[in-house]
Amino acid sequence: MRFVAFLDLDDTIFQTLAKCPVGEPVRPVAYRQDGTPLSYMTQRQQALVDWLLASATVVPTTARNLAAFRRVHLPFTSFAILDFGGVVLLPGARPDPAWDAIVRPQAFEIAAELNVACATLQRWNAELHLGLSVRVISDFEMPLYLVAKHPGGDADRLEPVRRRLADSFDRDRFFLHSNGNNLSLVPRFLGKERAVRYLLDRHFRTEPIVTLGVGDSLTDAAFLDLCDFRMLPRSCQLTEARDGSSKATR
Repeated sequence: MRFVAFLDLDDTIFQTLAKCPVGEPVRPVAYRQDGTPLSYMTQRQQALVDWLLASATVVPTTARNLAAFRRVHLPFTSFAILDFGGVVLLPGARPDPAWDAIVRPQAFEIAAELNVACATLQRWNAELHLGLSVRVISDFEMPLYLVAKHPGGDADRLEPVRRRLADSFDRDRFFLHSNGNNLSLVPRFLGKERAVRYLLDRHFRTEPIVTLGVGDSLTDAAFLDLCDFRMLPRSCQLTEARDGSSKATR
């Protein structure tokens, strides 16, 4: 029986150097636009990826757009899910035309709202002197979601903007993703789970398969729930939420 692994990337199989275990050997695997290393993989993470690549069809399932995905130097060759599910790549890195036809009209329908939200966050950023980078992430000429980060990795700088945004965004049309130095406002027509369900129904339905989901954040939970088995890093947003919930019920 064929194995298919839906694999989140950032903070699951690699992370910034500041998040790496102290004293453990690491190697760079993801890079900035200028070519300098940004994210690193431990030997244990490398062993996991090697095992998955040798044993399963691995489908990267990430919020990265195509440009950022190409800066991940790992040998992925099958399907890929990008942009919180906004883009599905076929083997060979071509966009899946059927999925694109579903997402593209919705992306342009919400484009004006994303631009207004981006301008609002940029204004707050300037007023509060936070030094954030705020921009709309686009891919294949589609505006897809809004992201704010601190270039120096100071996640505390995001908190004033997160609080303001949490009190003001339209919860019927968007969801808020906050994890470390990453604050994203994402339209509800996106979601990694939607793209995973599409792949399962359209491309993996002709043979029996066993599915494995690997992820770290609260926004990964829905696609993990679609899989036969789930795998989480020892320390991540999902395990912290689970442990906190367990403690609350004791």
